[in-house]
Amino acid sequence: MTKTLGTLVQATPGARLVTGDPDTRISSITHDSRTVRPGALFVALPGHRFDGTAFVADAVRQGAVAVVSERGEPTAPVGWVVVPGARAALADLAAAWWDRPAERLRLIGVTGTDGKTTTTRLIGSLLAAGGRPCGWYTTADLKIGEAIRPNEEHHTTPEADRVQAVLAAIRDAGATYAVLEASSHALAQERLHGASFDVGVFTNLSPEHLDYHGTLEAYLEAKGRLFTMLGEPTTKTGARYAVLNADQPASARLRALCRVPVVTYGLEAEADVRAEEVRESLDGFRATVVSGAGRWELTTRFVGRHNVANWLAAVAVALREGVPAEVIQEAARTIEPPPGRLQPVRCGQPFGVYVDFAHTPQALRAALAAVRAGTTGRVLLAFGHAGNRTRANRPELGRIAAELADYFVITNDDAYPEDPEAIADAIEAGVRQAGAAAGQQYLRCLDRRQAIRHLLARAAPGDVVLLAGKGHEAFLHVEAVAQPWSDVTVAEELLAELGYNSPGARAVER
Repeated sequence: MTKTLGTLVQATPGARLVTGDPDTRISSITHDSRTVRPGALFVALPGHRFDGTAFVADAVRQGAVAVVSERGEPTAPVGWVVVPGARAALADLAAAWWDRPAERLRLIGVTGTDGKTTTTRLIGSLLAAGGRPCGWYTTADLKIGEAIRPNEEHHTTPEADRVQAVLAAIRDAGATYAVLEASSHALAQERLHGASFDVGVFTNLSPEHLDYHGTLEAYLEAKGRLFTMLGEPTTKTGARYAVLNADQPASARLRALCRVPVVTYGLEAEADVRAEEVRESLDGFRATVVSGAGRWELTTRFVGRHNVANWLAAVAVALREGVPAEVIQEAARTIEPPPGRLQPVRCGQPFGVYVDFAHTPQALRAALAAVRAGTTGRVLLAFGHAGNRTRANRPELGRIAAELADYFVITNDDAYPEDPEAIADAIEAGVRQAGAAAGQQYLRCLDRRQAIRHLLARAAPGDVVLLAGKGHEAFLHVEAVAQPWSDVTVAEELLAELGYNSPGARAVER
């Protein structure tokens, strides 16, 4: 597939061709100079650490025939397009390149601090159960047609050229719906610019990514962009609306941004869709859903009260999109949790082992509460905190572990360029403030495999071991090195060493 440079420029508001032939054939669009192929259009994005204009020469050497930049003066003898904002331009160019896939899909965005992956997949699964073919893109995986494969990007929501390519693939596979996680970074950086959302869903808010946004206010403002987008012009004719968590104070701010109808859900506050009589276990939860469709029972395989909220958000969307309650009930019995979200590791051992992505204070508290509600034994925990994330969360994570776990190990997460010892020091400061005693209630062991080994060897029948922070992730990043890693695989290997060697077996009933 090729398009002319002039055609793409005309599809990009504010773009101006300074040098070059508008009839130049473009064979691909990319913002990454490492992926440039002959005939490519290279978009030089401004960056937090690197400026794309520094890679123009590399892109041209690899065959780029045109460059898009905010810089007015060409720095290479190729077609040069000047735009007011390179990030918005990348989104517009990519949408035009892929023949505007969002205009052919009913597009649902899910934003919030925690629960985005679970809620996104639940919405997609319930819509599909109701006969509405749906693809999705989450932190953990993406679904195109009937195929589900891991998300190998480094972002929850990738750059706009990748977003538009995935939407096009979902459209071309025959779907009529797509559900995307909408991260705060993506919304702030225009990665979803012009995506023409029909539905926006909000899960919850707690301090996170403040290393980037600076303040909680700015973080919420970035997420609010999804809801202002619902009021932007579109060629689509379907109803647009927002789905907000009535139990979250931040929802009032988001509601004020909406120029579309609002549907609410919740467990505590009055809401359009709410849950009553919640019964939890480590096999899942049961609840009574109260909505415009009446009162009906929901039985799922999902663990934890926080997942009740995620289910309510998905149910609210499914009902609004016309999926009958009885279809939702039937589907709920078989839908599996996403990978790395309170994922059980079952090797025949007489204690529970769960892997969860919890890496914020809110998520860790929810995961610990979930496993605590399902066991009469002890809760053992391994956790750390990633580098380049909100540092104020580290002592809070330590306090939560000291308050809610019977025994825990502070270990390594993705330290990236930070010193793992310094991260552990910050966590341990919160532990000490909570009064936990080293050697009695907790241990510090930065070798994650050894930390997990220690907990599994310590676990007794009826206990639950929670491995938090990594979830579905396939690598452990220390300094500049990405080591292959899976908490699930490591736990299975270590359980085998302890004599439990039947992966997939059901754990002894507690």
